Amino acid sequence: METRIVRLSSGEEVICKTETDGETTKIKNAALLVPMGGGQLGMMPWMPYADYKELEMDNKFIMFVIKPQIELMNQYNEQFGSGIVVPEKNVSAPNLTLTT
Repeated sequence: METRIVRLSSGEEVICKTETDGETTKIKNAALLVPMGGGQLGMMPWMPYADYKELEMDNKFIMFVIKPQIELMNQYNEQFGSGIVVPEKNVSAPNLTLTT
């Protein structure tokens, strides 16, 4: 499963682990993306009142699926996912030497 943003036909945008198989998409660990004031974006559990580990949704209810920005994916992983954070690409190590 890959972390993706899913836009539903209801207008909701959720970030979650997804896997598409034919006519359906499996959704796991979904968090609703909520626009906040000042250009901020919040996340809250999607359907927190439901007891589910994985949900299978008909693709006709999905408008599009897109890869999230690294910062958003890291925040999601910290709160709802594996806890693994991807480092930024510009990591500097000036004193690093490679030996063979």
